[in-house]
Amino acid sequence: MNHDSINHDGQVVELSDNKVVAEILVSEACGTCQAKGLCHTNGKKVRVEAEAEPGQDFKVGQQVKVSFTPTLALSSVLLAYVLPLVLMFAVMFSLIAVTGNQDIGCVSGLAVLPIYYTLLYMMRHKLRRKFKFRVEEMER
Repeated sequence: MNHDSINHDGQVVELSDNKVVAEILVSEACGTCQAKGLCHTNGKKVRVEAEAEPGQDFKVGQQVKVSFTPTLALSSVLLAYVLPLVLMFAVMFSLIAVTGNQDIGCVSGLAVLPIYYTLLYMMRHKLRRKFKFRVEEMER
């Protein structure tokens, strides 16, 4: 396993062809976090789909390590949060500057978000090829 990756312990919940679906518990770093009372991910289970590498034989219920690179995590944060925020403000301020009407600018800025997330959803298959998780057997 690469030491430059972000690792989580998980459990295999589903197998199909060469795909492994593992469930990870998102609470490993919550103990020391200042915002743990406000956060909605504390103690939640997240399903992750990954391709099994040749020669790996997983079973449902098996404990595994799920890993991904920090670059992958940063890219996903940019696509999910930063880019839509920048896009919203760009549309909003551009339309306020052009029309002089704050109502049109603000409504248009908000209206661009569902369009952006719909396009992101439509590109999910292409993004899934880019954002790959690795699943490996736990070291004993």
